[in-house]
Amino acid sequence: MFLFLLVIFMVSSCNTETRAEGRQKRLDTFRASLPDNVRTEFDSISGREDCEHVGLLLEGARNEFQEVNSTLDSIVNAELIDTFSNEEIVYYFWYYFDYAIETGSVREP
Repeated sequence: MFLFLLVIFMVSSCNTETRAEGRQKRLDTFRASLPDNVRTEFDSISGREDCEHVGLLLEGARNEFQEVNSTLDSIVNAELIDTFSNEEIVYYFWYYFDYAIETGSVREP
């Protein structure tokens, strides 16, 4: 019986997504929704102070392109950050996703 439970546990944990993998997918979804110029600037963020500039670019893109705005609305609703400003959205995805993955600070449960 113990061996059976052990095998079930091992099989079920084989396909389990890690937190880092989950965050990477969410980051990739966010990045894919950005116009090329905003994505390039997002990828070059090196600190919190850069998020203001990228937030302004994001705001312009959302005003100019309805499909970008609609896609981002869906993403921020799913992330439960729909009250965030564009700068705060950029900071959220940079700090909690991009920077966290880069520095290896995403902890597993």
